[in-house]
Amino acid sequence: MSLIHSSDYSRRAFLTMAGAGVVALGGCAVTQQEQIRPFLLKAALNGGRQPGSHPALPTTADELANAAQNAVEAGAGAIHIHVRDSEVNESLRSEDIASVLTTVRSIIPSTPIGISTHFGIVGDAERRQEIVSMWSVLPDFASVNFNEPGSVALAQLLIENGVGVEAGLFNADAAATCVESGLGSDCLRFMMEPRNRVLEDALSNVAEMEAVLDAAGVDRPRLLHGFRATAWPLIEEATRRGYDTRAGLEDTFELADGSTARDNTEIVAEAAHAIARISGYS
Repeated sequence: MSLIHSSDYSRRAFLTMAGAGVVALGGCAVTQQEQIRPFLLKAALNGGRQPGSHPALPTTADELANAAQNAVEAGAGAIHIHVRDSEVNESLRSEDIASVLTTVRSIIPSTPIGISTHFGIVGDAERRQEIVSMWSVLPDFASVNFNEPGSVALAQLLIENGVGVEAGLFNADAAATCVESGLGSDCLRFMMEPRNRVLEDALSNVAEMEAVLDAAGVDRPRLLHGFRATAWPLIEEATRRGYDTRAGLEDTFELADGSTARDNTEIVAEAAHAIARISGYS
């Protein structure tokens, strides 16, 4: 079998390959021409978690670089980061983005790195747009939550600048906003992230989002993940449905058995094993 290794990735190559339907698990990818449904396991390292909420939560550039390297070695094919400033507050400022991306890329230069742009970081859609337009170092991809003010304009800006847009979809309304914007086919992938605390409610939410996406007929990769109580069930459900997924301290502090995870590495490794077990791919 012909493999495309993550060491062959650049930001432009990653976006081109993703558009062609190439996804990664454990740092490798296979083409859809080989009629195999590959899986992306993305490591979500920190989220908006408060510093100190978990002993291994990475916040500084060096901590994020170390956590990212370990996550890749454990099976992650991409990294998702909430960038922090020198006071460990979430930030979208150009200097903070550049510092974190440069540091993390120096350790894992071949792995796609994405960042959060969620509304709460800045709290104003126009100001967020202005700040993002000033980025001097670009991530490989960025998540844009389509339930937020200014999401369509932000996604358009990122796409025009060659940054992959991971469309964050919390519900069917967000999915509709994305597809009705006309940007759906230009997104890197649709990321379904139901915030429901009860699994059955989360699955109903997913079904509603799927219905919107299916009706629109936009053929982009889909990623499904949950939070806290739904994190592990949705990792497994994503794999059963042939979707990409993610794992890490942003989504849960626990392993599948309910015990507290040591760090991101332990969570990612367990998720990789679950994906391999369910999918049959190693």
